[in-house]
Amino acid sequence: MPLVVGIDEAGYGPTLGPLVVAASLWGVPPDRAAADFWTLLSEAVVRPGEGRSSLLPVGDSKEVFDRKRGIASLERSVLAFAHLGGAAHTDIRALVDALALPHGELRSVLPWYENLSRRLPLDPERSAFLGAAERLAATLKSVGLSFVGLRAIVVPEDFFNQRVSVTHNKGAVVVEAVLRHIVAAVEQASQLDAQIYVDRLGGRAEYRRALQSALPDHRIQELLVSEDCSRYRLFGERNELTIEFVVDADKHHLCVALASMTAKYIREILMDEFNRYWSSRCASLRPTAGYYVDAQRFLKDIQPVLPATGLAPQIFTRQR
Repeated sequence: MPLVVGIDEAGYGPTLGPLVVAASLWGVPPDRAAADFWTLLSEAVVRPGEGRSSLLPVGDSKEVFDRKRGIASLERSVLAFAHLGGAAHTDIRALVDALALPHGELRSVLPWYENLSRRLPLDPERSAFLGAAERLAATLKSVGLSFVGLRAIVVPEDFFNQRVSVTHNKGAVVVEAVLRHIVAAVEQASQLDAQIYVDRLGGRAEYRRALQSALPDHRIQELLVSEDCSRYRLFGERNELTIEFVVDADKHHLCVALASMTAKYIREILMDEFNRYWSSRCASLRPTAGYYVDAQRFLKDIQPVLPATGLAPQIFTRQR
């Protein structure tokens, strides 16, 4: 059964907090590889704002996540899929480790990553997902799809800054993580063909050289490079891949939308740990989502307690 993969990121723009690049992997019969997954799975999933609340919303994380409604708007769907994919999800550390690529464990000197033992779900009442996961499993079986699992690469702030100091381009840090997902997907596919969709970052349109560097044993054919889509076909010894970098891919492909939600969920729960660390040292501190303007306010507010932590701001503040 060919492999279909969606890849997306969360945290590219903020000044504070990690970058997370996630992927969702699916086994799909050849005759359904190009089908609309929202339609196929309509008994279990729904686009944001459409249909019954008992179904799992899957869409662009910016449309699904409502900070006022809390983490449950992301958590229920992501944990349902994580559960279905066999990923441990008892606490934050267990989930992050379960979704990591081989040899890709979260490593950082920053103290808010030391103890990630908070139980999941963070909102157990509104994020209850077992019934929805059972419905999803039955729906997948009925339409002949197989959900392989979720993957996530967490790039903590200190490592992000190290890579930017080398590449001088924060976009390159995202591309590195995307390529790691692609290589892992190729290994997962083994002798199977694969279709990989990536939400295209910014104005970058040319990926041939990056793909050739990551997959040197594959012959690459450039099919399309346009303002909206960059499409490549890669021929390996055992399989054939099609890789598309698509603008707003999370609006067109459920596999990318789920990756978007997974990346956003992981970033949000890690940002919560970041805020908990600082609020334990400054009781009146307002939490931050890490975006530039509010990050400047936050960095100013923590100035009085910084010396006691021994942390230099340049270690955990994004340099680009």
